[in-house]
Amino acid sequence: MEIDTKVTVHDAMTSNVLTVDPETSVAEAALLMTKNKIGGLIVKSNSEPEGLITESDIIRKVVSMDLKASEITIDEIMTKNLISIHPGSELYEAARVMAKNNIKRLPVVNNGSLVGILTSTDVLMVSPELTELLVENARMENQNKYSTDVNPYPGVCEVCGNFMDYINEIDGKFLCEECKEDVQG
Repeated sequence: MEIDTKVTVHDAMTSNVLTVDPETSVAEAALLMTKNKIGGLIVKSNSEPEGLITESDIIRKVVSMDLKASEITIDEIMTKNLISIHPGSELYEAARVMAKNNIKRLPVVNNGSLVGILTSTDVLMVSPELTELLVENARMENQNKYSTDVNPYPGVCEVCGNFMDYINEIDGKFLCEECKEDVQG
């Protein structure tokens, strides 16, 4: 008898997802994210997710434009046309979708209803062997998008081997803050 040992999205996802209505102000969304120590919220007014708002969206689309967050609704800045995944999909497939589309959060949808969220951190915690896939994606994104040494992706430090929420690329290697300081003197 063969035992199925594949890890699914359901095994790694967070099922208690915080959601907000599209008419919520950006200020309210930012406060909710801060209170719950999360980097993004799913936007929905019915059972199916309509969008996603992240800390990055708020910084790029509100703060950097010097707009007043209490006067902007999430609907105006959220990412629409979300890529989602089924809870029965294999975790490896989810990691590939995230890497291919350069996203850190995947809504988990079953029969049109939001049932969870899968983050890159969830993937790494449940299946550390997928680290290389996500780290390589972060490396490519860093080369394509960022001219500074700040990398907003979680990953494994290539010097000490510790998993960190944020790693930096220095001379082609991904390093935690401590190892970065050691390398830079």
